[in-house]
Amino acid sequence: MQLLSTARLATLIALCCLSFSASSQTVVNTGVRPIGAGAFPLSFTDASAWLAHRADNKEKVLTVLFYFHGSPGWLSGKTDFKWLVNQSPATIDMLVGSVPIRARYWQETDEVEVQGKKYRRSADNVFVIGQIDTPSPVVTALGVHNLTFKPDDVPSVTLLRRDPDVWAAVTGHSRDDHPLGKKPTASEEITTWDQQGLQLLESGQPDQERKGCELFRRAAEKGYAPSQYRLGYCYESGKGVEQNFSTANQWYEKAGAQDFVDAQYKLGHSYRTGRGAQIDLPTALAWYKKAAGAGDRDALHNVGWMYATGQGTKVDQQEAYRWFLEAAQHGEPGAQFEIARRLKESEGVSKDLVLAYSWLLVLKAQQSNFPPEDWTQIQTTMTSVEGQLDAAGKKRADEQCRTWMAAIAKSDMDAYSHQ
Repeated sequence: MQLLSTARLATLIALCCLSFSASSQTVVNTGVRPIGAGAFPLSFTDASAWLAHRADNKEKVLTVLFYFHGSPGWLSGKTDFKWLVNQSPATIDMLVGSVPIRARYWQETDEVEVQGKKYRRSADNVFVIGQIDTPSPVVTALGVHNLTFKPDDVPSVTLLRRDPDVWAAVTGHSRDDHPLGKKPTASEEITTWDQQGLQLLESGQPDQERKGCELFRRAAEKGYAPSQYRLGYCYESGKGVEQNFSTANQWYEKAGAQDFVDAQYKLGHSYRTGRGAQIDLPTALAWYKKAAGAGDRDALHNVGWMYATGQGTKVDQQEAYRWFLEAAQHGEPGAQFEIARRLKESEGVSKDLVLAYSWLLVLKAQQSNFPPEDWTQIQTTMTSVEGQLDAAGKKRADEQCRTWMAAIAKSDMDAYSHQ
């Protein structure tokens, strides 16, 4: 049975506003007063936390943002997140498993302290703390960055998407590996149309959405793939234009021909389901494979199922397993369960209970992300496999689980660079 595909979601500790009692003592303040805090786990190796000093229905502004990096699985333990902002210093105290994290901010001096090291916020407002689960964490200050976000943004994710320097510092990549860090392939005028179109489309106002789609059209007609994709989305969703799936596919095909991955995935879905086109399973498979070649985990998963069920190709369980495995390593939880099941039942692969259990341990680390009915299915399989392993087998599975976590974390962090 196919496990429902569940996106990797994590509990976001929302920004909260607290009342603050004014002191009768006059204090000269050089900084800002935080009103709330938040935290967000980014992957099996990375997490984030922040203090914020402004929030309304238009934007939220952070005081300081921290990224934490540790060994695979360090975030799997229970998290105790405590914060106090109606005092000086404002504090964040976290205990993740056995890993203590502490950050402080003084409004009076505009100073930040993280893991015992102090910095001036006027010089640095974003930090990366490596080796967080060791006795000697390494703090790297990243300078001053724009920490203004939309109300619904997850700040640590949005900053990785829009700031190549921060993404490079957090992931260890070159900034040139980030789409926004590469040399522009289109004129400034065209990219400006695209970015302005995005802002208008996200406004939620019909007249603004229409203007946004027209800006996409201008750029799309100049051959700009991101705008071709976004114009296709306008036609698919009916935002800013009259809904027309066939026209959406035409624009997706133009973008897909330029290797725009999201457009390739959309075309795979259209030809697989008959959305704006005749059902054509071989063509659907071909488009999914193009997206899968760029590491799109949903496309990888779908290719696996098409080989498993003979959609657009002959049934080939070994080939299905290969695609499921790659999807699992890119973080697709449905594929992770399917790999564990196949290893347990010897379907398309030799039976290997240690490897099966290693993938079930990966899923266990994500338990809070699954609906109860999906988790019951996983738990039943886990209990069955666990009962057939001795202590040595369980130890090997745990070690392999950490290896999987490292690969998945790398894929997750790489993916944060994409819009």
